Amino acid sequence: MTPRWHLGNDIVDLADPRHTGKAGDDRFLKRVFSAEEQEDIRSSANPDRALWIRWAGKEAAFKTISKSLGLPPTFIHPLFQVTLFDSVGSIPGARGASDPPMTRFGHVRYGDILLPLRIEVTGTTLHTLTWAPSPTEDVPPFSWGSSRSSGRMKGWKERLRPGFSSLDWACVSHQASALTRLAARSSMASALGVDERDLEIGCGPGKPGRRIPKVLLRGEEIPVDLSLSHHGRLLAWAFLPSGGFRIPA
Repeated sequence: MTPRWHLGNDIVDLADPRHTGKAGDDRFLKRVFSAEEQEDIRSSANPDRALWIRWAGKEAAFKTISKSLGLPPTFIHPLFQVTLFDSVGSIPGARGASDPPMTRFGHVRYGDILLPLRIEVTGTTLHTLTWAPSPTEDVPPFSWGSSRSSGRMKGWKERLRPGFSSLDWACVSHQASALTRLAARSSMASALGVDERDLEIGCGPGKPGRRIPKVLLRGEEIPVDLSLSHHGRLLAWAFLPSGGFRIPA
């Protein structure tokens, strides 16, 4: 069963010290962004945030495109062109050090493909989502969420392994990968109304970290599209069952 929608999400911790001042790195900008994107970043009131919004949009779009094409393309960042629309309002939540929470929209173009882009910034958490099919006026009723882990865990494999089936565990590449899958599985189980132990998150072929996740219920793949992301201590997920999908008895 193939999901109707293909989602891609990405999360960035804006408080990461490695991200501060990156907008002043001309070599990085030229490698990752088009000339138009570079100009938009440099002219922004908050160049660092403008940079990471576009970075996260490209990352999310890469995941959506990979699903749409059936396998990941070569990831050449400037080929994923991010355009932002005017700000449409704010979202409630805790304020960061310099900027209020916000929701913004835009799109990402990759060749002839145009993907809608949604951005949410709350405090220092930046979360983006793209989806296909891509009519901008048709927004799928997706669920998404994020959480913050406690950081590096000593002996994480031994501590986390009991929470996974063999199929689940074969797709885990490192601690953040494991924690993101556990959080996403719990969120999906609650939304679908099933026992969390009946769900598994498998994956397609490919390199660790680039494998497309697959959702299984009692060992059978179901049409629920899932996207996973993590950065530092931040964990994020987005999922959407295909329209008309019903949980088998």
